[in-house]
Amino acid sequence: MKVFISHSQGDRAFAERLTIRIQALGAKVWSDEKIEPGETWDKTLREALESSDGMVLVVPEPGTAKANSAFFEAGAARALGKPVVAVIPEAESSRVGELPPDVYGLAVFDGSRTAPEALAQKIVSALKAA
Repeated sequence: MKVFISHSQGDRAFAERLTIRIQALGAKVWSDEKIEPGETWDKTLREALESSDGMVLVVPEPGTAKANSAFFEAGAARALGKPVVAVIPEAESSRVGELPPDVYGLAVFDGSRTAPEALAQKIVSALKAA
């Protein structure tokens, strides 16, 4: 399984921990931090989304760096027919309020109340079931 993970800069540490847990379950994880200098962002992003089996959106804190990009990537994944799951990394109601209407109906996980291993397992299971 190939998983695309999108997150804002403020959630980088959380996303890295989640990536390690998902990889431990045998999935390959890609994030846009892997774009090399000289690569075209939109072309590389599209190729990564097209080759993924699903996407994890770490719901960004409102107004943080790359917050809009994270939602853009989730929309692009959905447009390509990829399943998307959302993870709220901290128990903050403001992040729930940031979910765009077209994201409602997706599996949304509270990463602040679930052990990292169990969270990764739930994410992989949800993506496989979609």
